[in-house]
Order: sequence, then C-alpha cells, then structure tokens
Amino acid sequence: MFRTFIKKAATLAGLVTLLALAASAQTTQIEGSVKVKAADGTMKPVANALIDVYRTDVAGHWNVKSDKNGHFIRLGIPVQGTYLFVVSAPECQATWANNTKVSQGTPFDFVLSPGDGSVPTYDQVLASLKSGTASPTTPNVSAGDRAKMEAAAKERDAKVKEATALQTARDEAIKHFKTGVELREAKNYQGALTEFEQAAAIDPGKHQSFIEVAHKATLQLSETHYNVGAEMFNNKDKAGAKPHFEKAYETAKKAIDIASTESTDPNINNQLLVYYGLLGRDAALLVEMYGETDLIDDAVKLLDKAAAIDTPANKGKWDVLKARMFFNAGRTDESVAAFKAVLTADAANVDALFGLGLALVATGEKAKIQEGVNYLADFVAKAPPTDKRVADVKSQLEDLKKQQQVEPEKPARRRKP
Repeated sequence: MFRTFIKKAATLAGLVTLLALAASAQTTQIEGSVKVKAADGTMKPVANALIDVYRTDVAGHWNVKSDKNGHFIRLGIPVQGTYLFVVSAPECQATWANNTKVSQGTPFDFVLSPGDGSVPTYDQVLASLKSGTASPTTPNVSAGDRAKMEAAAKERDAKVKEATALQTARDEAIKHFKTGVELREAKNYQGALTEFEQAAAIDPGKHQSFIEVAHKATLQLSETHYNVGAEMFNNKDKAGAKPHFEKAYETAKKAIDIASTESTDPNINNQLLVYYGLLGRDAALLVEMYGETDLIDDAVKLLDKAAAIDTPANKGKWDVLKARMFFNAGRTDESVAAFKAVLTADAANVDALFGLGLALVATGEKAKIQEGVNYLADFVAKAPPTDKRVADVKSQLEDLKKQQQVEPEKPARRRKP
C-alpha cells in the first residue's frame, strides 16, 4: 500500500522551475555608460574604461570594463551596501562617485574629461575625499609614482581580464540553464538534459557567485532525469526508466553537496530542505520499485542531515520517510522502531500510524497483527476524511477481521508497545 502511481510530474516540474528561476534577492546588476567630453563640448563613448566598484560599508571590490560603445554591465553586486565608483580610462582624467546605492534598473552614466589616463588607487581616492576634493585633478606625478601607477594599472587589467572570463562563464551557464527550462517545458527532455549538463558544468569553486548557478542547474538536471524516467515508467518501460531514476538520485546528492557550501544566502537551508525532499522521493522509488536496498543507509544519513536543519515540528516527516524505506527493503524491525519513534514524539502523526500498522500486519505474527490492527484503527480515527488511504484501511480491517479473526481492541485492552 506504500506503492504510488508515478504521475507525469508536470506539477512538480513547474514547482522546481519556479524555485530554480527565482532571482536571488541578495544581488543585482549594475549597468551604465562612460563617455568623454571634448574641449568643443562633443561627447563620445569610451571603450575599455575601467569601472572599479568598492563597497565601503564592508569590504568588497568588483570591476568591469566598458565595451566599444562605452557600455558596461556587471552581475552579482549585493543589493545592500554603500559603494564608491572609480572610473578611469586611457587618455582621460579619472572620476568617481561616492556614497552610492545600487538597485535593479538604475543606470550609472559617467562623463570623463581628457587627461593622462592615470588609475587612482582606492587609498588615493579616499585621501582626496578626506581632503574635500570633490573630483580628481591631474597631478604633477613623479617618475617613480607614475611607474607605480602604471604597475597598478597593469595589475588591474589582469584582474579585469580574469573577472571578464568569470563573468563570461557565468553568463554562458545561465544561458544554458534558461534554454534547458524552455526545452523541458516543451517536453523536449533530451534537449533539456544537454543544456542542464552544460549549465551544471560550471565550477562552483572558482567564484562565490558560481555556487548558486551550479546547485540550481544540477538540481534541474536531476529533476529532468526524473521526468524522463517517469515518462518511460508510465509507458510501461520500467527497465528503461531505471537509469534515469538512479541518475536523478545521484545528481540530487551532488546538488545538495554544492548548495551546502553556500555561505552568503540566509535562505539556503530552505532550499536544501526542498532538495533533500526530492532526493528522499528518488531513494524511496528506487527501493520500492527496483529493490535497490543498498542505497538505504546512504539515503538515511542524508535524511538525518535534513532533519537536523529542519524545524522540530517537521522532523517526523524525515523519520517517516526512512521508516517506509526500511519497510520496503524488508527491514521490518528497523521500520517498526522508526515509526514508533515518530509516534513517541507525536502520537497523532497519521503517516506513522498508517505505516506502523502496515509494518506490523505484514509480519504475519498473530500478536503483531493485533497490534498493527490497533494502529490502523487509530489511523482511521485520526486521519482527515479527505485522506484517500482511509477507505483502503477500512477495507483491509474488514478483511483481517474475516480472515484472521482480528479486530481493533479497545484502548484499555491494548498492550503498550
């Protein structure tokens, strides 16, 4: 009675897609332009202008270069914070904007004047601000100081090049991710698998902003394998579905591993609980439908981690899931013990009453059958009328009464477990 029909998974896919596409509330993008104003007042775009973005309320530094049209865009900037923008370019005089806030959609446009192309350091800008200078002036720079500034500029260029490569990798991964979602919604699962695999290939160890992309893409890869497996299973290809269900389980584990390294998202535990739930579903399916009992101990350890980060009120659902897997694997004693542990904490847990009753009846032992019937009767009494299992349990209790001459005992006559 634990077996459930594997549905088309459209509702689940929509839910997980919504989760995966939810934009991070913690970061935004900055976008704008850089132009130079000539002596005659004409304006033209500045290519390769360097925009250094310093966060001043806490330590933070990002940079980006303008394109040939003077346009720049930089992703992954924290929404909260106060910023100092320092803009410099070859043959131009640097400028800056202090005490700046960022928000989605607000452009940052800078106008430079002709100058020596120097790149002021963060400390130089702070010193100028402290002295009351509103904007930089072209200084008389010694040969030694100019050499230092040129060296600093080269170092900045190298960092910008590295940052550009990282930005390109992130943009490409997001592009594959979005294409994968579109293909899956169109039921092109094989195409979606290819796109999610490419999105999930991003290395989360290279940059903090890669972690979110990596774990969400990996989870979508897992869910797409589940969708493929469900479709094949529903079309009577049970054997063909099995590798996809196995891949769904293993890939969900990888998504959890990646998401567990996230240290900047205060809501990551909520996302992890969703991931653990999907992993538990995959594990239970493989145990019940394919007899893959070897993965139970591995799955149980992961579900224990889920229970550790969930609220105390929700701990029981993870224990019920473990108990069901024990039952389907024939590990009846462990199943009974797990269900009873749930009822010790919550005597009205209908899932535990249902599972424990079935597990005890399944032993075939007269005393345990009687105990199981008592728990099933409790389930019928406490489950909401809308619970579809109630009718089945009532029917089973009638069969047990006829075949085994066993019917629910009154509470006063029951043995304590």
